[in-house]
Amino acid sequence: MPETNQINLTYQPKQKILLKTILHSEYEWIGYGGARGGAKSHAIRDIAIDLGLNYGVYSLIFRRYSQELLDNHINPMFSRYPFLRDYFNKSERILYSPINGDPMVRFGYAESIDDVYKFQGTEYPVIFIDEATQSTQEMIEWLSTSNRDSRGVLPSKAKMVLTMNPGGVSHPYIKRIFVDKVYVQNESPADYYFIQAHVWDNVMWSKRELKERGVSVNDYYKKWTEEQRKEFTIKHSSYAKRLSKLPPQLQKAYLYGDWNVFAGMFWKDFDASKEVIKPFPIPSEWKIAGSLDPGFSSPLSFGLTAKSPQGNIYRIATYYNIDSIPRHAKAIRKWLTDKESPIYPYLEGRLPDYTVAGRDAFSKLDKSAIVSNEETIENYFVREGLHLLPANDGSGTRLQNWWTWKGLMPDRYFVFDKLNEPLIMQLTSTMSDERIVEDIQGRGNDPNVEDHALDDQKLAIASLWTPVIEVVEKDSNAIARSFVVGKEDFGDYKF
Repeated sequence: MPETNQINLTYQPKQKILLKTILHSEYEWIGYGGARGGAKSHAIRDIAIDLGLNYGVYSLIFRRYSQELLDNHINPMFSRYPFLRDYFNKSERILYSPINGDPMVRFGYAESIDDVYKFQGTEYPVIFIDEATQSTQEMIEWLSTSNRDSRGVLPSKAKMVLTMNPGGVSHPYIKRIFVDKVYVQNESPADYYFIQAHVWDNVMWSKRELKERGVSVNDYYKKWTEEQRKEFTIKHSSYAKRLSKLPPQLQKAYLYGDWNVFAGMFWKDFDASKEVIKPFPIPSEWKIAGSLDPGFSSPLSFGLTAKSPQGNIYRIATYYNIDSIPRHAKAIRKWLTDKESPIYPYLEGRLPDYTVAGRDAFSKLDKSAIVSNEETIENYFVREGLHLLPANDGSGTRLQNWWTWKGLMPDRYFVFDKLNEPLIMQLTSTMSDERIVEDIQGRGNDPNVEDHALDDQKLAIASLWTPVIEVVEKDSNAIARSFVVGKEDFGDYKF
């Protein structure tokens, strides 16, 4: 029977942080990722073995696809520890403990949500989802239902450990919970912890070059600063040099671990460092559009957007919340006019010149219910003096409206800082749809894609760039009602 010291487990500093966080923190979700080449897969494989040998933990290492699991975990494990083949069940893909024969690490994959269901019923005190952005949010959340530690083998709570690079199907979800730290429904900030990974965290990419210059690994980590490690790796590591030759967006994502740029991102030209600006009072002669993306079980998004005489577009503020429609209408009216509102210094209670809304705002609420509700969303807003106009965003104009907005970047579109967090988060995380790349992921029909602020902003920009008929109604209690001219026929809608 082999002894545990036949397995040489050594950890780099970031990997040590990951191990300590698993063993001794109260976090339930740990993210570890960013740049490529940070030795993330290597770390979780050794940690899973470590936990099995020293704590009796049965871990799951999960990848989306079978071949990736083989190439990135199983084969490298056997290459480093050949004797573990004797304790690996190939058909089960389970590594058993060389000490007591208990199951120690299961290597699992699931290409679809149906395949994930096969993990139901088994308890894993630690679940490692490697390259988590390649798995869907639904897959990740379903796997978490098997994350339990009923025997109390861990010194702390059961852990979900996600490693990742920017990009992939669940990039928006991963970025939201670990990078942006924006939480919804039953998510608690106290449950999440993120470790940013860089290529220069992994000394192996520069070990030969360091040796040639007489620099030890100990000096690299303990005597050199972060900036010194970064500069040396980028200049001398062959792997980092290859990443440096990638197109600018991919270079930022894969070399520097920038979560605001990634392959497949929809808003490639949005640069938050230039386009997110300090708020200022809106001049009285500027036109202001309100825009509404209705929400029921999902968030409702209401935005204010201004257009300067020079044609620049400024997103002033975003109201974003989940609530009942009547309470939304009252809250938005207060948000627009109350002197204590965060937007008052920039508008001084001024209402938008008009407000456009998605078609759902004009449909009867619960019209399919046993007891029908004859009210519409518009009715509730009208009672608050906020008249709504149907937006021109039909099937024939949706993609055109996205491109109108994109055409303003990076020099003519700006977002007020501190007043638009949901919109900025969606701008920096939304991906292109796999089938229709001119549209956002899910094309507005995927409940896992948070796009409500994007939709309301799209409506406002489309209206500001479309001629409008003269105002037909305006008084101290009502917003100006203007008809937006467009190609779509609005039927019998009367003003």
